Amino acid sequence: MRRTLAGSLLLLTAVAGCGADTEQNASGSKELEVLYKVEPTWPHLEKMLTDAKKQYEAAHSGVTVKLTPVQGNNEAYYTKLALLNRSPDSAPDVYLHDTFQVNADVAAGKLAPLDDYLATWPDWKEQFPDSVKQAAKGGDGKIYGVPISTDTRGLWYQKDVFAKAGLPVPWEPKTWNDVLTAARTIKQKLPDVLPFTMYSTKIHGEASTMQGFEMLLYGTPEGTLYDEAQKKWVAGGKQFTDALTFVNTIYREELGPKQADAHNAKLADKVNYEWFPNAKLGIALDGAWTASAWKPTSTKPWAEWKDKMGWTVMPTQNGEEPGAVSMSGGWVMAMSSYAKNKQEAWDFIAVATNKENSLTYSLGSGDLAPRKDVAADPKYTADNPSVKFFTDLASVTHYRPAFEEYPKVSAQIQEALEAVTTGSKTPEEATADYAKALPTAVGGPDKVLAK
Repeated sequence: MRRTLAGSLLLLTAVAGCGADTEQNASGSKELEVLYKVEPTWPHLEKMLTDAKKQYEAAHSGVTVKLTPVQGNNEAYYTKLALLNRSPDSAPDVYLHDTFQVNADVAAGKLAPLDDYLATWPDWKEQFPDSVKQAAKGGDGKIYGVPISTDTRGLWYQKDVFAKAGLPVPWEPKTWNDVLTAARTIKQKLPDVLPFTMYSTKIHGEASTMQGFEMLLYGTPEGTLYDEAQKKWVAGGKQFTDALTFVNTIYREELGPKQADAHNAKLADKVNYEWFPNAKLGIALDGAWTASAWKPTSTKPWAEWKDKMGWTVMPTQNGEEPGAVSMSGGWVMAMSSYAKNKQEAWDFIAVATNKENSLTYSLGSGDLAPRKDVAADPKYTADNPSVKFFTDLASVTHYRPAFEEYPKVSAQIQEALEAVTTGSKTPEEATADYAKALPTAVGGPDKVLAK
């Protein structure tokens, strides 16, 4: 990439600068840049992309794939990607993208539609279920990414903790009160054990919104962020307050993490590598991928997890049908609208998301497979007894509103969540503040349904 030294230093500290132009040097060779995130405890995507790079370059003479990692969590990655996408000179050709941000980038003209390429790719028609295809569909009906993962969410619990607390195993809570009762029992019987954990602060970003707040909101009667019938965003209401009240109960009764841990960017590592293996945590509201933390390929394998851990549904508020709730999202490989050699960019996406590489990623990450042939592969279920349960949760799952305003709505939810977590506001006050902020977030009061 041709850049000044100053420009490169501004873009990435660990990696030399990015560039959307799949540039061609004097010898006629081309360079294709692929941006992705990497964390010390999450090497699975890097392995998949490294394999894809070797396969692609072997089959595409004259094209070099430059893998550009962004170190840090999801929020750090979103920030870096937004910075790089400000200019055609710095935007990557292909990049990992979280589905909840797709429509915002479509509206901003940052993504290239893939429909023409997908029409001639047999895998798209034969291996990707229609529900998965919706993950990267824009408001214009076009597809802007190929899924590498999907997911669901539920409750994980530590069987030794439950046994010592006198709680049943298997555990099958039917209401929110059942969850709170179990947490209260753990606190009473085992004072040195953390009863319950969830994400509820701004530092955890979309994890707090989606697998924290929305797992509660969508479990209330008719709870939703967006009214499909009236095509408007819902401004708070009883369901919103009830979801925040659950969070408030967790923290005011000291059933959840200490404030320092709730605001710790490494909370997931504490949960998965310290608290659960050492029987210091009872229950966690989290995702299907959690088991990947304990696999032999993990940085801290825990061979006993299959015997020590249980998993169950997050129930609806009062046991309303269908009795359980889940949220689904996932990640896609997307193409920049700035990429000059789009055919080469598409060819890499097709290689990266083929069966072989998708299986590599799913086996390592614990994410649910978006491809039918991967889901049917015996290797996929061989070492993870939880995978069928989380796959079956697709029958009760919900998706985030796929609109460009959603990231701003999510930010306001995080404000409300954190205020309740810290106790600076009551659930009612936080709901009222959300209702006041929502019109600005979504583009005007005419787009809001008052509750």
